[in-house]
Amino acid sequence: MERFMSSETVRNSRNRANFMTRILMAAAAAVLILFVVFCLLTRTGNARTMLIAAMICTVAGGWGVMAFWAFSVEPARAEANHLEGLAAETAQTREGRVTLDPEGFRIPKSVRVLKARLETGEETLSLNLNEKYGDRVPPDGSLVRVETAKKFIIGMETLEKAEERSPRKLPSAWKKFRRGLGKFFPGAVIWTMVAVMLTGFVFTRITDTDPAHKITIYADCPISNAAELAEKLEKGMDGAVKMVKVHPFSFALFGSEQLKSADLYIVPDSRKDDYSEWLGEDTGKVMADPHSGIAVAGGYFQYNEKEKEPSVFRLYIGLKSVHIEDGLTEKAAELLTTFGTGE
Repeated sequence: MERFMSSETVRNSRNRANFMTRILMAAAAAVLILFVVFCLLTRTGNARTMLIAAMICTVAGGWGVMAFWAFSVEPARAEANHLEGLAAETAQTREGRVTLDPEGFRIPKSVRVLKARLETGEETLSLNLNEKYGDRVPPDGSLVRVETAKKFIIGMETLEKAEERSPRKLPSAWKKFRRGLGKFFPGAVIWTMVAVMLTGFVFTRITDTDPAHKITIYADCPISNAAELAEKLEKGMDGAVKMVKVHPFSFALFGSEQLKSADLYIVPDSRKDDYSEWLGEDTGKVMADPHSGIAVAGGYFQYNEKEKEPSVFRLYIGLKSVHIEDGLTEKAAELLTTFGTGE
């Protein structure tokens, strides 16, 4: 008799489940560690790149962990629990003619099984067989001797093989894969949304700080390579602030409080009156003059790109800047004006 379960089978099944669980935990830890590394390596200049990389790492890594759980770990654990439960039962031996239903189903929190009908002459028994042993069952109508625990077949011996009328169609590998994919897909969709939001939240926290520890510059014109400019300004501040932020006005929709309390503003003369309540009383340092060709940090600020009429752009200290008293606003303004035309 071929036995589908023995003390060695039970032990090996549990060891396999435990081993796969450890791999799963190691993979999850690796994804977390890689995410932390991305966070630690993030600075102003590479924040966007690191954010995208961290999102890809978190989403793809989570998918890998979930797929490993759905296709390997969870079935292995269910199998081990199933076998340990059967091992505690007293086995019985019966003989009869077997008929196997190739359409299986999953016992909740256990293994997938095929229904087998055993006609003993005195009664017809409804038994279960682990789906992975379906190909061990002879053609329907064959006389067999089976060993059972509860209602599960744990061993089988063919006594008289019946003529096979038509091949038995057991679940294919592709069908098994699709079943696993059905368990994996909903969780993967949810994880994608959670991972993207969580990563975005974390990076927002590590790439920004309170006004007391940063200099914020808003310009009423398009900006290119803002992160690169901010990183240069950070280095020039010699650690006086944690970070510098450079944004176009469009970054703060509807005149947010962050825009109204910025440290420095770059605005055209044509719209100075629109922002007068935010600007300090100084006349402003010229950043761009289309008539004289001045364009301080012109490689970053696209001063007159969207202006109907060429205008002079000036740099103003914000009236609500928290760094006026400590002199850091003035220092940042002087540093910004050292950038040459086209730089």
